[in-house]
Amino acid sequence: MSRTTPTIGMTVMALLLSACVQGTTYQRPQTETPDSWSTLGPTDATMSADRGPEATWWKTFQNDELSGLIERALQHNHDVKRAVARILEGRAAVMSATAGLFPHLNLSSSYTNIAVSENTLAGLGLATGQRPGPSIFATPGTTFDLWNGAMDLRWELDFWGRIRRGREAAQAETNAIEQDARAVALSLISDVGQSYFRIRELDEQLDIATRTLAVRQESLEIIKKRAAVGLASDLDVKRTEVLAAEAAGLIPDLTRLRAIESHRLEVLTGMAPGSLDLARKPLRAVIAQPEIPVGLPSQLLERRPDILQVEATLVASNARIGQARAYFFPTLTITGQGGLQSADFAKWFTGNSFNYSIGPSITLPIFQGGTNLARLDQAESQYQQLLESYRQTILQAFREVADLLVSVHARGEQLTHQRAQLAAAQEAVRLAQVRYRNGMVNYLDVLDAQRTVLLAETQLVLIERTRLTEMVGLFKALGGGWSPPTAVPAS
Repeated sequence: MSRTTPTIGMTVMALLLSACVQGTTYQRPQTETPDSWSTLGPTDATMSADRGPEATWWKTFQNDELSGLIERALQHNHDVKRAVARILEGRAAVMSATAGLFPHLNLSSSYTNIAVSENTLAGLGLATGQRPGPSIFATPGTTFDLWNGAMDLRWELDFWGRIRRGREAAQAETNAIEQDARAVALSLISDVGQSYFRIRELDEQLDIATRTLAVRQESLEIIKKRAAVGLASDLDVKRTEVLAAEAAGLIPDLTRLRAIESHRLEVLTGMAPGSLDLARKPLRAVIAQPEIPVGLPSQLLERRPDILQVEATLVASNARIGQARAYFFPTLTITGQGGLQSADFAKWFTGNSFNYSIGPSITLPIFQGGTNLARLDQAESQYQQLLESYRQTILQAFREVADLLVSVHARGEQLTHQRAQLAAAQEAVRLAQVRYRNGMVNYLDVLDAQRTVLLAETQLVLIERTRLTEMVGLFKALGGGWSPPTAVPAS
């Protein structure tokens, strides 16, 4: 016989087994996707193919402190660590599901002292349907020892693919867990970024409030001196005192809000509250407003963890249908036992003590009370539910990205107008002060102009932080960062 004969036989057997696998191979469902995003932004860039949490994307904000906080959060955040532990659990489940494809062997050893009843007959046990054993054939009234060492074999031949479909489902479910872990990481990056931007916004508001308080206190001193010589009224003094107290009252509240936001950032990065010391830095001094290139909408199907997660569950559900179908077919199992058995310990390990039994068994389901049919109906129903969930998740993803693209673009235009408003308000303050010194207006006009500057400057910081927050949301909605446009070499 040729040496290749066993190999050919095993190959043919494997092909026959695979041909009998129940269920269909998963195919991604057809979904409607837009041809392109809104024309609000460029589309010549592509999203990065890496499915990990892209902390390097944050370097576009040109802030090493922010990048360091994100990297620390990814390493020390407890939600991320829990998600990683779940991945290990899922991989163990795959190993457990795969184990059914291989033979199961058990080694056992025992010693028994047997006393046969005197009021019985040899061979009576066989007549009553008992399994053959030493006590059945022993003479009534005898007592003896029995030393036994055996190896048990059980191997279910996965002819209909029930075990393989179970393994496929377990692998897909583990993929879903991995995508959930990636979603946790992306959410963490988003939360850290938003918290950091909020802290820097409060820093700038504190800076504005401090400068405003200094200006109003200086104005108060000037008004008091002018009132003392009759050049200003007591009403001007009181109005200035009100504004000075108003500016002073903002500082402790802004300080409180900053401390609370710092505690949130500390927990996100795996630190105890009060252990992170961030020096005050105004938002506009530490954060750049990057441009946002956007790739093709269809790339979301390959990137967003929620889409990939629900698709993985869809793959698992499709495999469960094949697994449910396999229960309608016979189960072929090979069982065996072999070992050494002796009534004399001295002869236990001799060749005459060897015994074995081996053979196939087939179990054909005849009547299960509708269990198998119900299992199949349940699996098919779950697949339809997950299919609709998959399509809904895709629509929701496209809507989120489209909304954020519109918002980021609108915030950019709003920033331009708000900067113009602030410049005009500052010029109005200068003119009001000149006119007041010349006696052309009362001090109320100066105070109103100063109040307008404070509101315009505060609103500008709020819009800048809101745009950054929406960019963070877009980063999350796109499933991670993106690659810059590829430069075209000059011809």
